[in-house]
Amino acid sequence: MPDYMLGTVEASEALIKDLYIDLRAKVNRWSKITCQTPQARMGYVGQHLVSVVTGYPGGKSGARGYDLIMGESFYGEIKTCYKVDQLGACNRCGAVVSSLETACAACGSTDINRKDDSKWLISLRNDDEFEKVIEPTRYYFVLFELEEPKSPVNHNIVASIWEVNPKEKGFAFCMVDYYLNIRATSKSHAPFNMWPHEFKFALTKPTLIYRSIIDSDDTIHTIVFPSLGNCVKDPLKNLADYARATTITETAVKNIIRRFSPGEDVGRLSKPDCLNALERIRHEKRIDNDVLCDAFADEVYLPLILPHKNRIPESIKRHFSELD
Repeated sequence: MPDYMLGTVEASEALIKDLYIDLRAKVNRWSKITCQTPQARMGYVGQHLVSVVTGYPGGKSGARGYDLIMGESFYGEIKTCYKVDQLGACNRCGAVVSSLETACAACGSTDINRKDDSKWLISLRNDDEFEKVIEPTRYYFVLFELEEPKSPVNHNIVASIWEVNPKEKGFAFCMVDYYLNIRATSKSHAPFNMWPHEFKFALTKPTLIYRSIIDSDDTIHTIVFPSLGNCVKDPLKNLADYARATTITETAVKNIIRRFSPGEDVGRLSKPDCLNALERIRHEKRIDNDVLCDAFADEVYLPLILPHKNRIPESIKRHFSELD
């Protein structure tokens, strides 16, 4: 095996070939024999890939310890989401359908519900983990997904990595809201679901540092890579696209509009109309994406977390004057 250098395109493509393409092919082959899931455990592959892309080594500890060693007292946390090879269901008879099948084995129907609902999980199991949630220098969110999410088998796969600073309001306030509101009222205490491409993730100001397209013939095309100098911050989508996001309230959007355009009459506007108006104002006034993300974080999260500010750890409070 050639000696590869961390931080190079060549190493990233070799890693994808060895630890993803070859592994996936073998698991799929056995799945046809055993009828077990064709999904390989991708969490550790994601960690390997982040090390290669960023140039930072791991802590050699798997599920324990630090995922990424970024200096003497700096470390990173890695989350991997794998949307490829999810089990589907037949819309006619309800039988389970493997991602390898083009038709239902039970009734022959090709009307298949292809699942696309995997997400990143952030687990805060106790107060100690809550206190340390924004301690990592960076979070890295790895995503493997189909280029055409609801398509049949053998379509291109997109591998991406985003870098997030946990001390951004959109991430920190979200974690406080999860731990003190969502988790506190949940019997299951389930981990926080961070959905790729959705509103809460966009508020964290994620920077895309890696993207490759894996063709159906296993050819890898690296599009974004740090050494190529083309990493880019993912902006909020057209705000109208978030109309169904329950996190966003009509009041929050109206307050943001008043912040950036005090003369705007929003009194009788519905939430979708408000989002359309804010999208227009966003472009007319050339509002910076980071500024808009912070405004949303203030209006969406502060009303939810300030009533519990006495329970917010000092390790989080000291970074945000709004929480004093």
